Amino acid sequence: MQLEAVGVSVFGLHAPMLTGTSVRVDEKQVVLLTGYPGPGHVAAALALSGRLKPDTGEVTLQGSSDPAVLRRKVAVVDAPGITEPDDALPVQTVVGEELAMAGHKASRKAVLEWMDEHGVAEHARTRFEHLPVAARTRLLAELTVARPDVKVVILTMPDRHGGDPHEWYALGQDLADRGYAVLITCADTSARLLDVPADQVEEMKA
Repeated sequence: MQLEAVGVSVFGLHAPMLTGTSVRVDEKQVVLLTGYPGPGHVAAALALSGRLKPDTGEVTLQGSSDPAVLRRKVAVVDAPGITEPDDALPVQTVVGEELAMAGHKASRKAVLEWMDEHGVAEHARTRFEHLPVAARTRLLAELTVARPDVKVVILTMPDRHGGDPHEWYALGQDLADRGYAVLITCADTSARLLDVPADQVEEMKA
């Protein structure tokens, strides 16, 4: 399964949000898409997942440019203002809502069992905003891949919450080892700290 974007641009109301971005990620691979923190990260995630039509360029998944296919198989994790949870909600509420949308049991018992299996049961009543950074990103990623059709995971600016980039990069590698194609948008500084080979990094301009 390969997700590819070629020359993708998104024009905002007052200025370009994303310009000429090209990137490719295959299953069992982690690729970083780096750039200055800003709306370009969200625009890229939405365009690459078929949720926003690019003004130039093309996005394909295994050769198909059908937005419905992209939306079903490419998932956007924790995009600010789009897919990030309400910070005021208890963690167990967020988990229940996501499991229900994924077609899984979402009773209180089922939610607590799922949280226990994923090592976050102690945070059931914690406000989502108070989750430790690494736990937040992993929890949202695991809820995302609970959807049966998801093949590509886009982690959107996990470094905006702080923490150690090696933690969310390790999460990306874990997902890739499980067969997913993983794209992570982040700041250039995070990529330098990770010392990721240059051929895995594409420039994103906000």
